[in-house]
Amino acid sequence: MTQKFRRFSRWLSLFLAGVLFLPILPLTADAAYSQESIRVGLYYGSNAMATANLENEVGSGYQLGTFDDSGVFTALGETAETQITICKDANLYLSGGSFYETPTAAAYQLIGAYHVQLPDTYDTYAAAAAAAQGYPYGFPAYVDGQYVVRFEFYSSAANASADAAAYPGSQIVGASSTCYTVVETNTGRILFELDSGGEYLAVMPISQGAMAQTWFRGYQYYGGFQYMRRSGNDLSVINFVSEDLYVAGVLPYEFVVNEDLESLKAGAVAIRTYANASVKHAALGFDVCNSTDCQVYRGIYTGTGAEDVLQAVEETAGECAYYNGQLIEALYFSSDGGATEDAVNAWGSDVPYLQGKPDPYEETISFNGKSWSYTVTAAQLQALVQSQGELCGTVTGFAVTELTDNGNVQEITITDSSGRQFTYRGDDVRILQNLPGVTYMSRRFTVTANGGQTGAASSTEEFSVYDGTTTVTDDQVTAVTANGTEVLEAPATVITASGTYTVGGTASTPSASGEGWTISGGGYGHNIGMSQWGAYAMGLQGYDYREILQFYYTGITIQ
Repeated sequence: MTQKFRRFSRWLSLFLAGVLFLPILPLTADAAYSQESIRVGLYYGSNAMATANLENEVGSGYQLGTFDDSGVFTALGETAETQITICKDANLYLSGGSFYETPTAAAYQLIGAYHVQLPDTYDTYAAAAAAAQGYPYGFPAYVDGQYVVRFEFYSSAANASADAAAYPGSQIVGASSTCYTVVETNTGRILFELDSGGEYLAVMPISQGAMAQTWFRGYQYYGGFQYMRRSGNDLSVINFVSEDLYVAGVLPYEFVVNEDLESLKAGAVAIRTYANASVKHAALGFDVCNSTDCQVYRGIYTGTGAEDVLQAVEETAGECAYYNGQLIEALYFSSDGGATEDAVNAWGSDVPYLQGKPDPYEETISFNGKSWSYTVTAAQLQALVQSQGELCGTVTGFAVTELTDNGNVQEITITDSSGRQFTYRGDDVRILQNLPGVTYMSRRFTVTANGGQTGAASSTEEFSVYDGTTTVTDDQVTAVTANGTEVLEAPATVITASGTYTVGGTASTPSASGEGWTISGGGYGHNIGMSQWGAYAMGLQGYDYREILQFYYTGITIQ
């Protein structure tokens, strides 16, 4: 039996069983669905996908089309299938309900990238879909602004040549770097292809509009999806979702859902503001990602307190935070350990609404990360510095060498046996969170040498003081006491941010003497903006969401 006859027999059995027919639903090519949307990157970059499955939870099939730059959806095709897979235009292999890029050891079905395209063009999807039913494995495609019929699937152009020869004017197409293939998930049947001027494929669930619910990779999502093949590679997957439904999908993963509505409302305003102001991922074609790099987003939340989440979003609908009429960068973090910090001390830019201040509210509640303590060794610190590409020998010193006006750590210095000093400033001090065993880390901590000061005074008995830039030495130091000033002689004990130790001589930096150091502090995060746990504590104390926001963001308005 020839390959062509086997394919025809297979097509005929499907045709007679009624499987081949595509449902033709009322649709015009100009039909459009528009909503104010946040574009959320779900998979992209190194996580881009060869295929992406969708399944209706609420809805009855999908419209297939494009989004324009304003987020307006235009339908170009449709299917009543409730389980579909979007694929890059490449040879794929369906086995056990999953798609693979190489054949599996188990039985598989080839979804070939190559097809025969007929010469006729059609004005509407319905006309092309009807014509496609007359060909084996036929399907409509939207190519360069017009509808055509394609049929069959082959693993190579050579394999398609014999069949193409039987249809005058036809051509062999496939493996395009700008083409998207939509298939029925369970059977691999091709439903539609889009390859039109590099446009990106979009999928919108039929019925329920923005409230349609769709399963994707274990989560349910509102809204629609866009698929982007950047540089001809795998699919970036972007969720187009209305602003407030996006906020509802972030709020329970970023703020405390427990008893207090006002802190949830403060969180909703911060999340909405951040998303509207964000341009971080504009070059990748979306507004925000779904991770802690932006805001954690998991689609539809159905857990404990889901009604409170929706209420918080509804009662702040459309509200954002502004400074001098401009959206703020509404940064927030888990907890500060006692004080927030100026943005300039973290990243070098002075932001008037991101000013640090003492935070008395966290102290009134209990939470994970409120306080912590870690013991680290010289070897661990040496490995940490070396991981940054530095030449670091045996570590002999480790200390906090500068604090901010708010009492947070601004600088740490690690010293090795050759006298080399490795200094980390601003938010870089949180490099310590990469040490083994460290779970929580903020900008608020102390460093204490275990076993006390081990550096011996030099014969010169000079004091050594590190002023943040250089080490200054002298043979005496003047202290201010209750009785005036007093000249001290070496050695003398001083109090520092790292605890107490004796100075006198050049060896004034605490060292471990094999016993290491203890890092003790509280909080988790960068300390800039709003504390999530602090907001919750303020809400429990009766503050409303505006008061919470205006405490953490200096001089803002909410509208």
